[in-house]
Amino acid sequence: MKFYINPSMERFRSFIETLPAHFDTGELIFQGRNTIRAFTVGEEKITVKRFRKPSAINKLIYGHLRKSKARRAYEHATELCRLVIPTPEPIGWREDYHHGLIGDTYLITRYSDYRPISEMTNAFPAPHTFAVIDALPAFIAELHRKGVEHHDFNNGNTQWKIDAEGHCHFEVIDINRMQFRGRELTRKESLLNLQRINCPMTAYAYILGRYGELRGWDNYYSQMDGAHYYSQFVIKRDRRNRWKELLRGKRK
Repeated sequence: MKFYINPSMERFRSFIETLPAHFDTGELIFQGRNTIRAFTVGEEKITVKRFRKPSAINKLIYGHLRKSKARRAYEHATELCRLVIPTPEPIGWREDYHHGLIGDTYLITRYSDYRPISEMTNAFPAPHTFAVIDALPAFIAELHRKGVEHHDFNNGNTQWKIDAEGHCHFEVIDINRMQFRGRELTRKESLLNLQRINCPMTAYAYILGRYGELRGWDNYYSQMDGAHYYSQFVIKRDRRNRWKELLRGKRK
């Protein structure tokens, strides 16, 4: 077992040390490739994400050659906080090993009640969606100006919340695949990153136009180039999914 705790979060040490024994008792938030549960520790609500166990070859890679997804997500969250980019506050990470090979890994963060942006992009252009969709491009532009390239930048990994004063706030999650370039992203890098939002074209074109305006780009060419990159992304994704389905069929 290996684990690390944010120095300001030592009060969660005993919880993390015994985490595997009580993980299944938490409130289930998401069950899929990974499992996310919420816990109340003392008077504080936190979230624990248990990543899917890696394949046999990845057990060797993540255990010896590369940092685990949990550890990378924690370190990326720490860097995002340094850059003043909202993400659930990181508490710690844990890696469990069996016979020297990595098994379950966990990311522990503060609980967030933000909602996925997909709720708004899928309903756009309904009147209630504009407050969120109009504010979203400025958040994305801030990420790109600060050199942040989220490699899982889909409409489920950007979340929103409107406060009591009516101001819209955003945060990013699922951040184990991310790059910090240390400089502002170029126009092409920015548009290629935006192609991953994976939302209906009506919302996508609207976001592209607003984003381009904020970056000082020509609205028409921003939308045209962005739509081109998006269509390429969709074609590659669909082709990859078809190959996966064919391979699964051959294995049956």
